[in-house]
Amino acid sequence: MPDTPSLNSRRPAPSPACERGPEATRCARDPASVAYEAFCTTHRPVYSRYAAARLGEDAARVALRALAPLWASALTGPAPAAVSWLLLTGVVNAQARAGREPARGLLRIHADAVILHDHLGLPRRTAAAAMGLPPQQFDMVHNAALRATRTNEEKI
Repeated sequence: MPDTPSLNSRRPAPSPACERGPEATRCARDPASVAYEAFCTTHRPVYSRYAAARLGEDAARVALRALAPLWASALTGPAPAAVSWLLLTGVVNAQARAGREPARGLLRIHADAVILHDHLGLPRRTAAAAMGLPPQQFDMVHNAALRATRTNEEKI
């Protein structure tokens, strides 16, 4: 019999989402890794659009890689997407230049809601999921942003 591995002993090819993750999670098939891969597949498009609107898509990749070693911990919390959103906005804010702020005068959470819903045209539920917020809380944040924007415009 030839000295070749059987088809059953070969590992499956990595999925594109898994391949882009850090070495520590590359193609491990434990439940946390599968959940991380699914999270990245689901959230990467929105994260990339948000990061591109602020400064460049690379920030989304950096944030998702930073999330990988924290993923098991994030899963034990009430809102893993909120942990990921904080990492993404932290990466973006660290790289952002003041002149590129799209919604000046707002708290960051308010500006993010405006960027996702108004500038990128995402449905409220999609924007809420990206930020790790319940839809009702996103609505409150977004409405507060609109009120603050109107107040700032009236002062000018």
